[in-house]
Amino acid sequence: MQDAALACEMTVEVDAATGLRRQTTRLRNRNRLGGAEIALDHAAIPLMTIPDAVAQATYLTGDWAAEAQTRTQTGGALHLESRAGKTGFTFQPWLALSSPTTTWMCEILWSGNWVLDAQITPEGVTISGGLNPFGLHHRLLPGEALALPDMLLGRIDGDLNTATQCLHDWLRARRPDPDRLIPVQFNSWYVCGETPEEARLASLIPLAAELGCEVFVLDAGWFASNAGDPDEDWYLRVGDWTVDRTRLPNGLAALRDSCAAHGMGFGIWCEPESVGPRAAIRANATWFHHLNHAPPPDDARAQLHLGVPEAWAWARDILFGLIRHSGSSWLKWDFNADLFAGGWAPGLPDSLTRQDPLSAHVRGVYRLQDAIRAEFPDLVLEMCASGGGRMDGAILERAHTNWISDQPKALAKLAIHFGIQRVHPALCCNDWLIDWPPRAIKGVDGIDTRGDLRFRLHVAMLGSFGLSAPIDAWPELDRAIVAAEIALYRNRLRPLIHLGNQYLLTDPPPLDGEGDWAAMWYVAKDGTSAALFAFRLRGAETRSFPVPGLAQGRQRLTGDGASLTRAGLCVTLAENFRSALLIVDVDPSLSSDRGHGAHGFDLS
Repeated sequence: MQDAALACEMTVEVDAATGLRRQTTRLRNRNRLGGAEIALDHAAIPLMTIPDAVAQATYLTGDWAAEAQTRTQTGGALHLESRAGKTGFTFQPWLALSSPTTTWMCEILWSGNWVLDAQITPEGVTISGGLNPFGLHHRLLPGEALALPDMLLGRIDGDLNTATQCLHDWLRARRPDPDRLIPVQFNSWYVCGETPEEARLASLIPLAAELGCEVFVLDAGWFASNAGDPDEDWYLRVGDWTVDRTRLPNGLAALRDSCAAHGMGFGIWCEPESVGPRAAIRANATWFHHLNHAPPPDDARAQLHLGVPEAWAWARDILFGLIRHSGSSWLKWDFNADLFAGGWAPGLPDSLTRQDPLSAHVRGVYRLQDAIRAEFPDLVLEMCASGGGRMDGAILERAHTNWISDQPKALAKLAIHFGIQRVHPALCCNDWLIDWPPRAIKGVDGIDTRGDLRFRLHVAMLGSFGLSAPIDAWPELDRAIVAAEIALYRNRLRPLIHLGNQYLLTDPPPLDGEGDWAAMWYVAKDGTSAALFAFRLRGAETRSFPVPGLAQGRQRLTGDGASLTRAGLCVTLAENFRSALLIVDVDPSLSSDRGHGAHGFDLS
């Protein structure tokens, strides 16, 4: 491309620990000053050529409350994309290709519109990807460059579990505070809904602390609009971020102080990119996205354009002030919108409007995440977009965890965990116990009575973990069960789940729960401890599971309903929709010299 006006500049960083390579690409206008500009409406590039036949491609597809369902394809064309103006529910920007001995993996590190194409033939596979051409419009002046989304690529010797472990290691190493564990939370949303009242919140705080929660997060509904109408829907009240004194007469300080008195941190929800129709900031007309070249409707929410410097500075100041005023140790940043291709308001300077509006917004999100963490290094930053609608490797390089789904039902959430954890490490996959006791929940059809309390807890514990259930209505027995499980999670399980190697030991269960068994296995990096989460759905009473990744030595099993054999763990559950949580510890100093085979077993 020496004589071409448009140059492609590419750098590759190879990670020594995992062998994965990060590819950074910039498209540059090589014309001299005063020369022609270049208009870009397409920015996808070749990424990988696999010269060998692959057995299958694995990808993730889904919807709101049904994120990241695992699908496979053995040949032909595969087209994955988002046009939602965010990572999207329909697909994850991730693809794995498997042969009997090798796995290839590709992930687009981007939180806006993207495209990933694969052509799978008996002779091999070609993969291309980048920015989705849908609505893309970017003009490059001479000398200017457009950064494409970074790409993560790799060839891993081993199966999909081995490749997943490499990906998790790479992502964990690049997240903020890589070894920092995520606190157990109580979240107000599924208890108080959009109208949290101070008295109810105050009664929940000591109960959450007694159960072992480490932070109490006040979710949506705590705020009022500039108009001050307490009956206005929470969805439209966003934008002014003042405390609703009709429901919280003592403000946020009283809740924060109560949390501190009970040994918990305090957290707050905010949706900084969304602005209701009556918020004072709507007077700044050029600060908002004009989707399809139209201004935001007067009676609907608008989306703040974080590519506009003044709008970005306003959002930064609002968030900094909210965190300081509330004394929050946790910020939940939500995004309940689609930006599609984005759009600039009329009257902005050409230095802005020649940029692709959506790309400018996404990079504004990243800069704001970075600014928050720099200003508040001890804060836990949780991302959310109506669940997992903006969950990807780029946004999680700048946050600690992500709410994986608004799905409250444990069996459906189990299926979501199996998909989303193919891409994201468990500590980045935040979940709560919600649906206990089973009840009707606004926005979700039906009541699912399958699964007892422990089953539902164990599903929520597969990642970072919390509660959002009416704990003030629970009987003492339920509270005792949950307190014991939280103590086990905090004291034994959390390091294994957050920082260990993960294995999916079964096929992903279906969303409707009508499967066989589902099992996840988490192993410490040194192989001396591990935990098995086994869920019986409609399968047979007994099932055996391998125990990969353990160190050599005497094994000791903790937990009921299972036995250690030389083939692994044999689990028996007498009823459908029950679970087993089993911990295996290994003493490397005691080995096969006691006649227990290669690993040795302590079956007492």
